[in-house]
Amino acid sequence: MTADMGQEPIGKLIWKMSVPSVVGVLAYNVYNLFDTIFVSRWAGMDAVGGVAVSFPLFLVLSAVSSTLGGGAASVAARALGENNGEEAARAAGNAMALYYLTAAAVTVFGLLFLEPLLYAMGVTDALLPYAKRYMRIILLGAVTGTGFSSLIRAEGSSRYAMCIWVIPMSANIAFDILFIAGLRLGETGAALGTVLAQSISMGMSIYYFFLSGKSVLKLSRRHFIPDREVLREILLIGIPSFLQTAGYGISILAVNVFLKKYGDTSDIGTYGIVSKINLLLLFPVTGLAQGIQPIIGYNHGAGGEERVWKTLRLALRVFAVYGIAAYLAVFLGPRGLLRLFTEETAVIEAGSEILRIVNCGLAFCGMQYIQAAYFQAVGKKLAAAVLALCGQALCFIPAAAVLSRCLGRQGIWISFPAAAVLAFAVSSFCVASVGAKR
Repeated sequence: MTADMGQEPIGKLIWKMSVPSVVGVLAYNVYNLFDTIFVSRWAGMDAVGGVAVSFPLFLVLSAVSSTLGGGAASVAARALGENNGEEAARAAGNAMALYYLTAAAVTVFGLLFLEPLLYAMGVTDALLPYAKRYMRIILLGAVTGTGFSSLIRAEGSSRYAMCIWVIPMSANIAFDILFIAGLRLGETGAALGTVLAQSISMGMSIYYFFLSGKSVLKLSRRHFIPDREVLREILLIGIPSFLQTAGYGISILAVNVFLKKYGDTSDIGTYGIVSKINLLLLFPVTGLAQGIQPIIGYNHGAGGEERVWKTLRLALRVFAVYGIAAYLAVFLGPRGLLRLFTEETAVIEAGSEILRIVNCGLAFCGMQYIQAAYFQAVGKKLAAAVLALCGQALCFIPAAAVLSRCLGRQGIWISFPAAAVLAFAVSSFCVASVGAKR
């Protein structure tokens, strides 16, 4: 199956690798939407605000899994392209061992300093009890936070990688119905459903790698013994994934802090809903990036640079079209999306305006994400790291600081498209520089 990545037509290969990834990411984002819908309908906007303001801390856990999974997947894909199965297995084993150790440390640190961390993220006194109840359970379940689908995808098993998203997230929706709508546990029920669904994903991962016989990475105990060089490569390559996920968390944190200064508690809850809709809008680019990374990594390792560049160009064209179409849909019908979450007129009106403004740069944001994924896949560590932080942090935070001071809340929303355009210009320059050296 891995050999297909060096032989099949690029368009067909992108379709085969990306569609399962897109479906998997869609499942995750649909779960996120349902989580927020159930909490808002059965627990109220303060509960939504409590979950939303604590979301950056949740993203730290996701960032750790993205770092190790993305880094190990890049190393493994290139090793498989070079016919080096032992190196690929060592990367997978080392990544898994380090993740579980790190997750345990995050749990201990997060529980010990939970309240100061939440205040640093912009929580208000009214939202603090909701945020604490949600995050305690999320932190206790941190070790279940990943099924290493990126490693499964690096082998070419994109369908199983899709299932490891779809099945747990479908279960999560069922848990939401039970815990939130049925037992009325509010944000506590949302956290319980998340951890139980993650446990299913973790179980599916254990089955795939150790029991099914499907994995080409024949893992044994020796592959889990720390290897300094392998871990260094994984971390250096995975840092962009960490920065990309952490950067999104940082941008949410920054918005919450600015809203605490220029807005009020209701603004934080409204933005909590808007941010979940934005994640849904971006799911195709996340899935496409996950789908093309093993293709680019394998062909780069095998010396097929023409296939690498053809993959990148086609992916950029696909998302340019999608970004324009998705923004038109948001511009024309934001109220319908917001009514899924609430019937409060003030929230719908404010959220509609926010959605229209922040998504002006959707196409630029997506294409910049694809370009950053290229640099990670080929192992260009510094460029990948800088580009991963570019849109969500390096460009967004200064823009938001300046514009919010001048325009108040409105300046915060305008900062999103401004940062997206600037970040795309930077990443396009980096890609053009690499292309000029060919």
